Amino acid sequence: MSTTQRFRALARRHPVVVDALFAVVLYLPSASSHGPPWMPAQYRSPVSLVLLALVFAVLAVRRRWPLGTLVATSLGVVPAVVIGYDIEPFLIPVVVATYTVAVRTDRWTALRSAVPTAVFLVLVVLLLTPSPGFTRESFGRLAWIGLAAAIGDAVRSRRANLAAIEERAVRAEQTREEEARRRVAEERLHIARELHDVVAHHIAVINVQAGVAGHLITSQPEAAAEALGHVRRSSRAVLDELSGLLGVLRRPEESDTPTEPAPGMAQLDDLVESFRASGLDLRASLTGEVHDLPATVDLVAYRVVQEALTNAHRHGSGPTRLSVGYTPSEIVLEVVNAPAAHPHAGGSGLGLVGMRERAGAVGGAVEAGIQADERFHVRATLPLQLGKKP
Repeated sequence: MSTTQRFRALARRHPVVVDALFAVVLYLPSASSHGPPWMPAQYRSPVSLVLLALVFAVLAVRRRWPLGTLVATSLGVVPAVVIGYDIEPFLIPVVVATYTVAVRTDRWTALRSAVPTAVFLVLVVLLLTPSPGFTRESFGRLAWIGLAAAIGDAVRSRRANLAAIEERAVRAEQTREEEARRRVAEERLHIARELHDVVAHHIAVINVQAGVAGHLITSQPEAAAEALGHVRRSSRAVLDELSGLLGVLRRPEESDTPTEPAPGMAQLDDLVESFRASGLDLRASLTGEVHDLPATVDLVAYRVVQEALTNAHRHGSGPTRLSVGYTPSEIVLEVVNAPAAHPHAGGSGLGLVGMRERAGAVGGAVEAGIQADERFHVRATLPLQLGKKP
C-alpha cells in the first residue's frame, strides 16, 4: 500500500483528527512572525491570531459538514473586515471549504455554493471597507473561489470514474465467477447423468443375478453358474463403459483416440437382448418409418429407453413392453410394466429426473406414472429435429 493510500485510509477512519492537523498546518504559516508576504505586521496581534485560529478550526469538520463549514468560514471574514484586517489570510479556509463542498457534493450544489460565496466576499469588502470598488484584488478573490470549486469538481469526477471502473471490474469478476460456477454445476450434472445411465443398468443386472445365484447355489448349481456368468459379463460391460466415460474427462492431449460414449438407437437391439439375457420378460415393437436422428436426440432416446427398462427390471413384475414409434416429426418411446407389490430395491427418483432433464434439453418431454390400467407407463416424446418441439 502506497503512502497516499495509507493517508486516505487514515482519513476515512479518523476524518476529524486528520482535518484538524491539516488546519494546523495551514494556520501555522499565517500565525508565524515569518508568515506569508501578504500578512502585514498588524496581523500578529493576539486578536487577529485568535480570530484566524477560530476560522481555521472550523476546517476540522469540513468532511462531516461541508456546507456548514463553508458558511462558517465565509462568515468569519466579516469580523476580520470590520476590525480592519485584510481578507487574504481568512480567504484560505474559505477556499478549502469551497473545494471540500465540490468534492463531497454534486456539481450543481458546488456551483450554487461557490457563486454566492464569491459574491458575498466581494460585497463584504465593498460595503464594509472604504474600497475604491471592484479591483484586481476582488477579481483575484473570485478567481480563487472559482478555481477551488473547479479543482474540487474535477477531483470528485475522477474519483467517481475510478469508483465506476472498480465497480464494473468487481461486477465482471462476479459474473465470471458465477459463469464458472454455472458451468461447473452443469458439467457435474452431465457427469452424474452419464454415470447413472452407464452404471444403473448393469448394476441392476448384477444385483438381480447375484440374488438368483445366491438362491440357487445349493439346489441348482448349473442355474446359479449361469446367473454368475451374467454377473461377470455385466461387470465387464460396466467397467468398459466407465473406462470410456473416464476417457471423456481426460484432457484432449492425453488421448489420441475419441472416447466419447455416445450410443444411439442403432444399438437398441443389443440393449434389448442384454435385458432379456438378464431375465427380463421384454417384448419390443417398432412402428413407423425409421428416421436418422440428430446425435444429441439419438443419445437421449437411447438413455431414456435404457433407464426405463432398468427401472422395469428393478422395480417391475411380469412382462414389460417397449414400443418405439416414428412419426414425420417425432419419435415416441414407451415402456410399460406392472409395478412390483414389494420391490426389492428402493429407487432414488434420480433416474426419472434425469430422463426429464435430458428430454427437455432437446425440446422433448417425458411422462411417467401409474395409469388407469394399474401399470407403470414411461412415455417420452422427442423431436426428430433440434429446435422443433414435438
